[in-house]
Amino acid sequence: MDAGVVMIILTLLSGGGVSSTFVNIDTRDECLERLERIRPVLESGETKLKEAGCFYGSAQFDDFDHSMPEGAPRYSFLVSLDGERALIRKHLSVEDCAKTLEKLPKANAGQKNYCTTSTQDLIAHGG
Repeated sequence: MDAGVVMIILTLLSGGGVSSTFVNIDTRDECLERLERIRPVLESGETKLKEAGCFYGSAQFDDFDHSMPEGAPRYSFLVSLDGERALIRKHLSVEDCAKTLEKLPKANAGQKNYCTTSTQDLIAHGG
């Protein structure tokens, strides 16, 4: 599968940790246009925005639902951002992700790694 485009929005959770939202989009231009429209809302809300961008990657996610119940299950991911590329790996738990993060080699100047949780699940990893 060719790499697609994923809009990734990372926000800080009130109890600590990072929440992730993923939107699969056909083209980078379309993603950037959509992100430009929603960025003012993201930056003006009560939620603290950590990072938002459009990245090439093969991960596919189920649709984001604004009305998820408060106790909805959360899935753990290691989100690695490197320039315009994203690698997203699902983990069994936040603790499992943290252990993996500790073992990663030191990130280069343009690379960032986050352990996140999301109400969205990974439905296809791609090639």
